[in-house]
Amino acid sequence: MGIEERIQELEDKLEETPVNKATETERGRIKGQIADLKEEKQKKQKSTEDTSGYAVEKKGDATVALVGFPSVGKSSLLNKLTNADSETGEYEFTTLDVEPGMLKHRGANIQILDVPGLIGGAADGRGGGQQVLSVVRNADLILYMLDPEEMREEEIKQEIYNVGIRTNIEPPNMKVEKKGKGGITVSSTVDLDIEHDTVESIMHQKGFVNANVTIREEMDLDRFIDGLMNNRKYIPAITTVNKIDLIDSSKVNDYEEEYDLLISAKDGKNLDELKDLIFEGLGLIRIYMKEKGEEADKDDPLILREGDTVESALETLPGDMKDRFKKAKVTGPSSKFPNQKVGVEHELMDEDVLELNLRHLS
Repeated sequence: MGIEERIQELEDKLEETPVNKATETERGRIKGQIADLKEEKQKKQKSTEDTSGYAVEKKGDATVALVGFPSVGKSSLLNKLTNADSETGEYEFTTLDVEPGMLKHRGANIQILDVPGLIGGAADGRGGGQQVLSVVRNADLILYMLDPEEMREEEIKQEIYNVGIRTNIEPPNMKVEKKGKGGITVSSTVDLDIEHDTVESIMHQKGFVNANVTIREEMDLDRFIDGLMNNRKYIPAITTVNKIDLIDSSKVNDYEEEYDLLISAKDGKNLDELKDLIFEGLGLIRIYMKEKGEEADKDDPLILREGDTVESALETLPGDMKDRFKKAKVTGPSSKFPNQKVGVEHELMDEDVLELNLRHLS
């Protein structure tokens, strides 16, 4: 029996197994087997698939993947946002390769990838779906595009979920430490809905005989299994509805509340707002470098990520600045007062002005 048949057999068995405390351990065991088989299948497909036309070198400060079913308007959006010239057309499968373009916004260079339109079953390899989704897995942000005439939101997000991509959530707050003896020990800082027997069963299934498991958040079986898998990717995402002119007027308010932004790639409507959403969704920050006695350079900022420190800036800047660092001065949102003296551990914020004091090396 092949992997796909084994997965289908287990999924059928899972569907037939009632959901209650008495069957929790059995359902956990089945879900763990399905997750392992899907990971095995993904590895096999990755080693045998032809990725020509899909291998795209990451450039710029960050990469965004445009994800949508065919004819949703991704190529039109790419052309409006970047310097690309992707072919567009009112028919399916206009884009057959990954089309890159570069969005320049707030001093950042953001690579936008228009990937071929997905079709149902993409996660199982239909329509070159595995190759397309491998590009998406390497992106720093996913931009979903939905068509108001045929939304299919749940379907496309399920395809992304099925290849191990988790959007807009952090990795599970849990820790597994192997030990020499003592079996499986489970501790938690929250009220745990999953039975300890279920955790132990899944751990054994994953090959753990002796280990300490610490869980620091409320979670269900699926999230616990995610915390044990090696192929999960956690990526921020923005969901847009394109073709705003086709949205029924009675649905506009509901759509505005439910989705991040309504746009028109064809007419360019709300694209400035979309650029801001992309920049913020990527967690980018602008740092204006300043030399002593001169004005800060606000035309060409250093682009870092939220949470980055002065040390991160030194590692990003060219040359041997990290080795020569003495101290720094910061003026801006992260400083308590202008020209605050800080060390390498100081966390920077968007639009900080950073002045470095470097020693001369003989």
